[in-house]
Amino acid sequence: MFYFDNFHGKKILKSSLLSNYDCFFTTRDFVLTPAQREDLTLIAENNMNLLKSELNTSQIITAKQTHSDNIKVFTGNNFYNDDTDALISNTENSVIMLNYADCVPVILYSKKDNAGAVIHAGWRGTSKKITEKTLIKMGNELNIKAENITALIGPAIGKCCFETDEDVFNQLADEKCSKVFYNKLNNKYFIDLKLLNANQLERNGVENIDICEYCTCCMSDIFFSYRKEKGITARHSAIIKIKGDKICQ
Repeated sequence: MFYFDNFHGKKILKSSLLSNYDCFFTTRDFVLTPAQREDLTLIAENNMNLLKSELNTSQIITAKQTHSDNIKVFTGNNFYNDDTDALISNTENSVIMLNYADCVPVILYSKKDNAGAVIHAGWRGTSKKITEKTLIKMGNELNIKAENITALIGPAIGKCCFETDEDVFNQLADEKCSKVFYNKLNNKYFIDLKLLNANQLERNGVENIDICEYCTCCMSDIFFSYRKEKGITARHSAIIKIKGDKICQ
């Protein structure tokens, strides 16, 4: 279950599945990436300094996101990754962050392996199966088993608001989701991207999944929404810190 918490008086969103971990989604109240909102640049810089101080880190692993299916594993020095939409780390005390404004944020974490990933899955990334590919990469390169993964699918545009045409629908229909993931009305498709990403995890053996019910477009007073704000918006973020103790309690 998702719930609102505070980070030094600023609203964040957490899941009860990982409530004891530094793992959360930010809101408009704690902007870290101003994007098109240049008026928020100074606020974002101050918030970033606060985040680094609180998480006791000088550098955060992040990326230039391009709606790709490119995935990078942190090797100890690649703090910034070009053309990348999913990041994986099992380095103790490392912090991963990616940014969103309607696209689906996914956090994966294995308590047993003390390893995590953050994924940016818009409709393009979802159609390219970036969430599934990240899970598989964690298994192949870090020997992490799906049954040990806890997955958080954070706030994103919901089926209520993600109206699209047949071309986009056809690219997503290849997902072969086990549940109905769309409604059709007046030749338009309303698609549940969060459900599609959960399906990618479920069919590969992940059982512990928390799906946030909040729609960023409906709740643009709390989250940033590229669609609702017609592209002139900042970003909220998904963040996880890999714990410093290898055996997590």
